[in-house]
Amino acid sequence: MKFFDLFKRKKETQTSQEQPQPSPQKAAVQTTKEVEPTEKAEPSDYIDDITFIQEIRHLSTGPWQQYDILLAASPYGWAYMLDSAQYLAHADLEGISEVQIGDLYQQKTNVTQAFRNSGMNCAQVPEMQHECGMLSVAGISKTLHAPTKIVWINQTRTMRLFTLLDDTEMIAKYVETVIRRSFGTENAMKRGKPIPQKPKNP
Repeated sequence: MKFFDLFKRKKETQTSQEQPQPSPQKAAVQTTKEVEPTEKAEPSDYIDDITFIQEIRHLSTGPWQQYDILLAASPYGWAYMLDSAQYLAHADLEGISEVQIGDLYQQKTNVTQAFRNSGMNCAQVPEMQHECGMLSVAGISKTLHAPTKIVWINQTRTMRLFTLLDDTEMIAKYVETVIRRSFGTENAMKRGKPIPQKPKNP
């Protein structure tokens, strides 16, 4: 499977169901760019470890920015997704506006109210005790100062992030912080060092 193939839609008809929608008056032509998330980083932005991010693809639709992130790690599972969503909800997101579970290409189950009622404890949400193909959580990021939604896809190395912030390097730092769970520490919003290049065969 090629990078990000699992995010593709048949005739792109289902993208609108997952992505926050700008008004028709503000909609713009989508442009996609693939970048190495190290191109703007300064030495002081790095921690003494290798980055978890292999590649980021950025797609802009009007005011909304979509970032597809390929991780330099083994595929993650449902337990990791629940832990990550719960951590993010407590560590960075305010005013949780949406929590959804389900399959990537099918109707999602909205568990926002149950998640809030549980004190943002995934273990206390009955619907979350059954493994699903995707999990998303949305709210206002205290770090990015913008509405933010993260989507985890079960048994993959990919994440998707929606926000109003048009800044790939900032998003790379944010994702690294989410993965390392370093909000509120000296390593928050810092990058891991670039992945070493494999030597070419002579």
